[in-house]
Amino acid sequence: MRNRELQAKQIQSKRMLRTRGEVQFPIRVGEEAYYRQGNRLIWTDKVKKILEIAADYVRLETTAYYYIIEKEGAEAAALRLAA
Repeated sequence: MRNRELQAKQIQSKRMLRTRGEVQFPIRVGEEAYYRQGNRLIWTDKVKKILEIAADYVRLETTAYYYIIEKEGAEAAALRLAA
C-alpha cells in the first residue's frame, strides 16, 4: 500500500510540457534528450521512460516532467493530412 501511495505522489508532482520542435535521435533512457526549436537546441532532464514515438510527436517521461514534443512546420501538417 505504501508503494502505491508513493507512486501516486510522484505522478501528481510531475508537470506536463507540450512543445514543438524536432527531436534529435537517438533518445536514451538515463540520458538527457534534446530537441531543436528553430536554431536553438533545448535539453530535457534525464529520461526515465520513452512513452511513445509517433510520426509527428514523441512522448517522454523525465525525472520532473512528462514531455510531448510535436514536429513543427510543414512536415507535421503533411503527416497529419496523410494519416
